[in-house]
Amino acid sequence: MSPEWIPLLFAAAFMLLLIFLLRPRKQSLRVTVCRMLVMEAIYLGMCYLLLDVLEHPPAEALLGSILITVLAGAIPARYFQKLARER
Repeated sequence: MSPEWIPLLFAAAFMLLLIFLLRPRKQSLRVTVCRMLVMEAIYLGMCYLLLDVLEHPPAEALLGSILITVLAGAIPARYFQKLARER
């Protein structure tokens, strides 16, 4: 693993912590875990695409991946509930 991945993995861990700590009180743990898995898959997939395939520097990869993840964060909660097979 190249050293460019270190700040990206730190950001991924920070995102997991934020998703868990800032979840609504009424949201179940199952939906939260589904949300975490979707966000991390999107984030790490974009990191891989930007760093290894498109050969962008780490700062650009970090910013691009965070922007894509923010867009993915706009996914309505009902889709995560459906993914978690709730309701």
